[in-house]
Amino acid sequence: MTKIIAVVIFAITYIGIASEKAPRHVVGLLGALLLMFTGVLDLNKAITYVNWDTIGLLLGMFVLMAVLADAGFFQYLSARVAAMIHYNPSRVIIIFPIMAGVLAAFMDSITVVLFLSALSLDLCKLLKLDPVPLVIAEVCAANIGGAATLVGDPPNVILGTMLGFTFTDFAHGTGPFALMSLLLTVGYFRLLTRKEYGNRNVVVKGVDPEYMITDRRLFFLGLGGLISAVGLLISYRYIDLRLGTKISPAVASLLPALVVLFVGGEATREAFDKIDGESLLFFISLFMVIGGLEETGVVSSIGSVLGAMVGRNKGILVATLTWASGLLSGIVDNVPLALTMGYLIKYLAGREGAGLLPLLTWSVALGVDLGGNLTPIGASANVVGYSALERRGAKVGWKRWLVLAVPPTLLSLALSSLILALR
Repeated sequence: MTKIIAVVIFAITYIGIASEKAPRHVVGLLGALLLMFTGVLDLNKAITYVNWDTIGLLLGMFVLMAVLADAGFFQYLSARVAAMIHYNPSRVIIIFPIMAGVLAAFMDSITVVLFLSALSLDLCKLLKLDPVPLVIAEVCAANIGGAATLVGDPPNVILGTMLGFTFTDFAHGTGPFALMSLLLTVGYFRLLTRKEYGNRNVVVKGVDPEYMITDRRLFFLGLGGLISAVGLLISYRYIDLRLGTKISPAVASLLPALVVLFVGGEATREAFDKIDGESLLFFISLFMVIGGLEETGVVSSIGSVLGAMVGRNKGILVATLTWASGLLSGIVDNVPLALTMGYLIKYLAGREGAGLLPLLTWSVALGVDLGGNLTPIGASANVVGYSALERRGAKVGWKRWLVLAVPPTLLSLALSSLILALR
């Protein structure tokens, strides 16, 4: 009976999140409370299913992103790059998505899209260009770039901390696929917009990137904190071995963030108020809701069925996970999907052999990150970019999004699943 209750509550929570009728953190918390109310989990048990490494890592990165945003980092970088390429539309459609992908590999893709889309809309107005292809290209690139590392996309943070993979593991495991997909996607958008985004230099006067920096001290403090966090995430295993410490991904992220807050003093107080606390509550509640499936044995049942369907062919299993997570992430938010798949990977790796764990992880990570580009609701970054376009009067619609985003996404998924299956 508890199995049925856990599945029903999980389904209701998923539908509530997808409908966007209420804030997703509220829906998640209601789902967690229902599990406790019905006796599937008690509070103490529910807390044990929360991966606090994930929460700590996200909190630290959120702090650093808020400080950099307050200091004008994103505005400065975009203005500097636009000036360097002489506001040439044919270069804008290439360089700006690549910049989105590179930035999203080291910071939250939602933050990257939030600021880059706003700046791109202003740039397109200045150059008299249709902003829709550029913003959608940036969203796709940000989701792809986020697939390259542990900290790029929330699904990677969840999978990495749940399954014990490091920043370097992800860079080696998913990085080459992300680079391949990024180049493919940027090339596709360049080809698609070759007429409108033609090769012409535009002279723009009165725009000085230096004026975009609102607080120079905070700018360098935040940038130093981000570099330190990434450095610690890359090297913490080596530091542990050499010094006998116990640094976790959460500590690697939180330590630089707390130093920045302490040194920044009053200047960082406003930035701290802008931290995305709602997302943190959402992640905590999701861990509890999906913990209910794990507690009642639903995950192991799904794993058994999937294992029976594909038999002993590990290549088919890897390809199935890539496509299943990729296509599903176009319909539902890829964060709860990644968390659900994380428990499934644990079960399958235990059943098929621990040596398969990395391949299963990379297949799901690439599936949820790349597949999230399929629709305007596939990932949080998509919703941000889509909303920015609509607020500024740009006509998007689901049909146009699908026409622009589906072909490179399906091709990227096909290439990734084929190469992973052959491994």
